[in-house]
Amino acid sequence: MYVLDKLWRDGISPSERYVRPGSEYQKASTRRNEEMERLLELLSPEAKAQMDVVETLRYDLTMLSEEDVFIYGFRLGARLMLDIMGEHRGQFQTDTAGD
Repeated sequence: MYVLDKLWRDGISPSERYVRPGSEYQKASTRRNEEMERLLELLSPEAKAQMDVVETLRYDLTMLSEEDVFIYGFRLGARLMLDIMGEHRGQFQTDTAGD
């Protein structure tokens, strides 16, 4: 199946990638979660509620940033393909008369 077919049929969703077990990301995520649990044990109920607000805002910012990076990368890739397919008039001429 072609990429455009998959894209049309919702077969491609970059936001639904899975973390590979044992990856550096997975290890860092586990450590962060453990440290967050330790921090939450030290906080008052009011501070925990404020931490939830801050974490929600951080998540929102991360999602906006990732979306922007995805769109930028996609557009950059499309520009690269257009450049590759376009005509290039360089400084030197290729002698194709003998072909």
